Amino acid sequence: MIKTISYFSLWAMGGLVASTGLFAVAANGQDRLLPELPQTTTPVTVEAASDPVTGKSEFRYRDNNTPPVIRVRPGSILKVEYKNELDAQSREDCFGHPCMNMTNLHFHGLHVSPNAPQDDVLDMMASPGEALQYSVEVPPQQPSGLYWYHTHSHGESYIQDLDGMSGAIVVEGVERYVPEVSNMRERILVLRDLVLPRDAAERKSVMESVAMQTIQCGAAAEKPERAFTVNGTLRPQIDIAPGERQFWRIVNASPDCYADLELDWASFDVVALDGMPLAYHDPSIRRRSMSHVLLPPAGRVEAIIKGPAADSRAALRSRCFDTGPDGDSNPAMILADIVSAQPSRLKARPALGGKPVYATFSPAVLQRVEASEPLFVVTFTEDKQGFYINGQKFEMNSGPMLTVDVGSLHHWRVVNPTREVHPFHIHQVHFLVYSVGETPVKDPVWLDTVNVPYGSSVDLVMDFTDPIIRGMSLFHCHLLKHEDKGMMAKILFR
Repeated sequence: MIKTISYFSLWAMGGLVASTGLFAVAANGQDRLLPELPQTTTPVTVEAASDPVTGKSEFRYRDNNTPPVIRVRPGSILKVEYKNELDAQSREDCFGHPCMNMTNLHFHGLHVSPNAPQDDVLDMMASPGEALQYSVEVPPQQPSGLYWYHTHSHGESYIQDLDGMSGAIVVEGVERYVPEVSNMRERILVLRDLVLPRDAAERKSVMESVAMQTIQCGAAAEKPERAFTVNGTLRPQIDIAPGERQFWRIVNASPDCYADLELDWASFDVVALDGMPLAYHDPSIRRRSMSHVLLPPAGRVEAIIKGPAADSRAALRSRCFDTGPDGDSNPAMILADIVSAQPSRLKARPALGGKPVYATFSPAVLQRVEASEPLFVVTFTEDKQGFYINGQKFEMNSGPMLTVDVGSLHHWRVVNPTREVHPFHIHQVHFLVYSVGETPVKDPVWLDTVNVPYGSSVDLVMDFTDPIIRGMSLFHCHLLKHEDKGMMAKILFR
């Protein structure tokens, strides 16, 4: 039997051996089934460590380098002990100088305090040999859905995330909004990057293994640099019985690649985006059919998937996405093959119980905010020296770019005059995307990360009503290389 070759073992094995192993795996059947991720509740201990062969950074959990899915309940406390066991001297390059191997955690999308010991990415920082103790109070009204954790050390976020230092968080209770998912097999799919080998033959082999598009994709002239992996494996197989319905929860954990997800045989029956159930703000909308779902870096989707006909050739794909003339190539490729199987044996998952929590805003209130002038405008710009928000490059010792009094909805506009797409993200809150440029969004949704098209803008209703969110927080471009180079700013909630 041939052992499954994972993304993490590819780094350790190195170039030719790794790619040779990949194609041995690709020729075998059951060995390529999608790996199940370890799951845990809190308290949990996670270590940051350096691979002894490559020097690359990774998470370790119970002597394994597969980050766990952390499951929490609304109203509970998420406790994480995070140990920095990275080498004192890094062998990785952070934009022209050796990385410092500083690290911390960001609990992306959770509506929690930005103050220590919670989602504090500014003052909570661990050097090699140090540890951080997180105690994050998940509020009772936290939307039930898929979130994620990743490192957020300014100047090193890109490299650490590219190395795979990220994992999924599930806030329990989505079945309260969509009861039928409680009787379905749950799959958590974490998309990460595999850097294409420099050797031309190896590079070609990897690209062919995922059927990567070779003609120019979009306006970007650069050649592709990455392939997606799913749960650490290149092009795994996902087993599902014909007609079986499964509940898929997908996070794009890439630092800068877009996943425009598409199924060969069906649409996505979407129930949540960016951890927010569609019904959370509008109980009349439980599900929405989508032919494809564009996930920017950090985006998540939760959807019901119906198995294709028996013995059909089917796949989960990522479509070509145009990142702009100055962007990176983002070609189409196959993420996973779909194979017929017997109906899943369900693993009992304890239901959260109780009634769903809703946070509704009247149409009149939303329309009044949308029709008002923007209270704040975010402008993304870039040049050869760096990346900026409103002409300012982020510095750790800088003050807040703005102060917001908590308790109301605000109209923000994010403007992108550059020649590439930038995904906008703000910590602690979600926002309603209701207009792109001058065009109203047909079916507006609540997100925590949104693409801002190049040469255009997006208009947002920012939800600053939660009294829990007080303290210094951040908003930034979630292309982490851009964030590390200055496209980030502080916001003070008071």
